[in-house]
Amino acid sequence: MNVLDYSIRLGKLLRKTEEGKNLIQLEASIEEKYKGDDAFYQYEQFAEKKTSQYYFYSWDMAYKTFLNVLTDDSIEHRKMFIPTAKLISSDTKIKELALTANSFGNIFEQLVAVSISGGEYEEIIPDSWKYKIRNAISDVQIAVERTLLMRTFAIFYQKHSDLLNNVATQKYLTEREEKKLLPFSEKAIIAMSEAKDVSEEEKILYEKMYLIMEAVKKGIFYGFWGMINEVREDELLTDAGLYGSPLHEVTFTYRNNIYSFLGEGWLYKIQLEDEHVFFMAHKKEVRFGQDNEKTTISGIVYPADDRGLFEKAEELKQ
Repeated sequence: MNVLDYSIRLGKLLRKTEEGKNLIQLEASIEEKYKGDDAFYQYEQFAEKKTSQYYFYSWDMAYKTFLNVLTDDSIEHRKMFIPTAKLISSDTKIKELALTANSFGNIFEQLVAVSISGGEYEEIIPDSWKYKIRNAISDVQIAVERTLLMRTFAIFYQKHSDLLNNVATQKYLTEREEKKLLPFSEKAIIAMSEAKDVSEEEKILYEKMYLIMEAVKKGIFYGFWGMINEVREDELLTDAGLYGSPLHEVTFTYRNNIYSFLGEGWLYKIQLEDEHVFFMAHKKEVRFGQDNEKTTISGIVYPADDRGLFEKAEELKQ
């Protein structure tokens, strides 16, 4: 099992906490109330589209975005969004959902931070959380530790102790954070090539760090919501990229299945011969029609074996 496997297991266990149950029940009751309502569907789809970048904060982001429609006349195609804006502004339950998701998101972000750093988690989690969940958090920390993330960074910073105050490094990391780039994606590689004042070794370390962070975030989040899209080997139409380096953006296609028509969920579990790999997607295209009923996905393969990831040399494709 790798970092993603353990993170998914933690996410599933978080569903059973009081805080997790409250969020799931609130979201389900609102969905049931507005089933078939196009105005609410617009809000829901906007929030779900943002989950791959903002996770639990997506519902509040969508809420505030649509509220802004009511007062900002400069928004393009504003009339299209007015019904949704009026709907969410009139229902206190939708506001409650946004606030509840934010509250859970705060815990989520702290869990991700201690999972990466290996820090103490007892002070940030509710006292009511059972030992099984605490043990699952420890398992994620151990899995991250096995990638040699912290050890590699510690050694690197011993040789380059000025990096924390390095203007070029701070600029690069700030811009990368603002763009919410998927690790080792085409856009991330472009950003790396433009950062001339930051060494290649350092940039690759950061990309691997973000890869681990994304694995923890996506595993916990999509495990929590049960939104891991599974593709069987016999459904694959093209799969060459799935067997290559996990540190490059690749594209694969599969015959349309139930997950083709679900917009939510940007984490895929794909069966390859005797093992499975996880795929962190950022682009999805579904085609219909005779002899062309396929889904095309672009994103990053997460390594099936991530132990010692930071000691494995990788050549980036420019």
